[in-house]
Amino acid sequence: MIDFEFSIPKSKAEIPILVVAGILCFVGWAFHFGFFSWTGGFIYLAIVLPLLIVFYFKLRGQYFVKVNKDGISWRQNIISRFIYIPWNYLQRVDYLEYEINFMLKETAQVVSFATSGLSDDQTLELKQAISDALGTKPI
Repeated sequence: MIDFEFSIPKSKAEIPILVVAGILCFVGWAFHFGFFSWTGGFIYLAIVLPLLIVFYFKLRGQYFVKVNKDGISWRQNIISRFIYIPWNYLQRVDYLEYEINFMLKETAQVVSFATSGLSDDQTLELKQAISDALGTKPI
């Protein structure tokens, strides 16, 4: 069986969330500036910008997807956590166009993996590696 491991680039894992955080920071600044003038705007920035920097350095890390004989694991972006699913916990796998859904046996919970961080060729390779690991027919 072929193991599949791919590192998700930081540009795809961090930049979209940092852009949204920047926009929300600007909206908060504009709100405080509108009500409290420059003083309120600067106080808001003095509180929020250090918090954003601390959270960024605390949450950043390695972003990857890995398939091996034991299971699948991944961490997709800066606000996601490490997820590991052993193959014997899976009831069903659904390959959709932009995501892969894993249904767990005991709870019937669906865990989704968005394939937006991977190229089309890597997505097909991932789907094939999952099918090979589960012993199902190729997609």
